[in-house]
Amino acid sequence: MSNLTKRILSAIVGLAFVVAVLVYGEAWLWKLLILHLTMLGLNEFFKNMVTNRYPKYSDLKWISIFLGGSIASVILFYPKFLVILPTVFLLVVALYFLFNFKDMETVIERMGYLVLGIIYIAFTLPYIGVIVDFPISSINGKYLLILVFAITWGNDTFAYTFGRLFGKHKLYEKMSPNKTIEGAIGGLLGGTGLAILVKIFLLKDLSYSDILLVALFAGAFGQMGDLVESMFKRYFKIKDSGMFLPGHGGVLDRFDAVMFNAPVIYFYFLLTKGGLF
Repeated sequence: MSNLTKRILSAIVGLAFVVAVLVYGEAWLWKLLILHLTMLGLNEFFKNMVTNRYPKYSDLKWISIFLGGSIASVILFYPKFLVILPTVFLLVVALYFLFNFKDMETVIERMGYLVLGIIYIAFTLPYIGVIVDFPISSINGKYLLILVFAITWGNDTFAYTFGRLFGKHKLYEKMSPNKTIEGAIGGLLGGTGLAILVKIFLLKDLSYSDILLVALFAGAFGQMGDLVESMFKRYFKIKDSGMFLPGHGGVLDRFDAVMFNAPVIYFYFLLTKGGLF
């Protein structure tokens, strides 16, 4: 089975699963699933850090899962507290290391890794869950989630196809040598095309200008999310972040783009349709 076929099948199966959960399941069930994925992602990140870089920092894995899981729970189930969450998070981290610094020579470095990993995962991945309960009643949150995955999978599939057929100019060789500018453009076109289909059949009240703008922005951020994860994997000297799905890598491999574009879509419509702009 070719890589392209795997990508297409993964997109079809993934979209069917998302639609089934949204149609037949409750929002809280989807949120619990995303909370579980967030904690798996935290475990992957800090396990790779401890195993491949800093064996002495093993305590960070457990505190990251506890603290990151708590943050994700607040975002998913109590989003009204989001505005104070960064401040509380930094205070808790500072106090933890104040009374549990272990080694004064590395305390700031350990603190930095903990903050980085939690911000990267626990402050992004939960938006795949919280978006189903979108706070503006005129926009169906479940349809927005379908839009998130449509843009993501459209980008992934068309970027791969355009890259294979037309790719000549490297996009960012130091981070991902196989990605090309032509592939990136094809991905944006594919993601935008699927976003328009979601607008036609589901998000009928949204304007085409909104859909085009958010598809391009979210698509670009999704591609950057892919590159960021590639950067981390190069730093940890690994091929895959984990083994979440056999043959498909870990949670961070599968959701790297969604982690970046889901917050973009969420806040775009929150700001533009919530009367703030």
